[in-house]
Amino acid sequence: MKRVVEVLGWLTAFAILAFASHAVFAAPQAAQQQGEPESRGRARTARERREDLSPASIMRDARTIYVAPSEHVEKKYLEYKLHKYPELDDWGLMLVAEPSAADLVLTVDKTALNYIFTITDRRTSVIVTSGKCVAVNGRLAADYLGKDIVKKIRDVRASSDGRRKHRHTRDDDYDEDEESES
Repeated sequence: MKRVVEVLGWLTAFAILAFASHAVFAAPQAAQQQGEPESRGRARTARERREDLSPASIMRDARTIYVAPSEHVEKKYLEYKLHKYPELDDWGLMLVAEPSAADLVLTVDKTALNYIFTITDRRTSVIVTSGKCVAVNGRLAADYLGKDIVKKIRDVRASSDGRRKHRHTRDDDYDEDEESES
């Protein structure tokens, strides 16, 4: 009797596995026959996504910022300093307590007396802006960082997307010199 139950259990498991694998393999084939792509979630490529990944566009679309904890600057004090600037409210930017709820992540690092901040898009890892200040301790750095962070956000938001100003580079000088010599 024990053997019969064991054999029936194995046959049942085998039948379930066979039907389940048939359903998994049959669904993509049926979708292809109907002209649908095999998998919508995985079929996306970089070329199909035409979203604008420029820092200005990311900054304008962002609504939340997460201040990452740092051993160099007290997180709560930096958040307090950032809350003092009314520009954040004007731009619709809110500080959040959870990194998963944030559009942008603000990180602070330190080398010698330089406190370096970076604002990164959490979803795409694009560095939106960065900057630094010089301070002798973390409390003073939080004050300077708050001022500089708001200034950099203002600069990035004000920069134009499609109408970037042509910068005069050394390559341009070289091209002009070639044209004038010929």
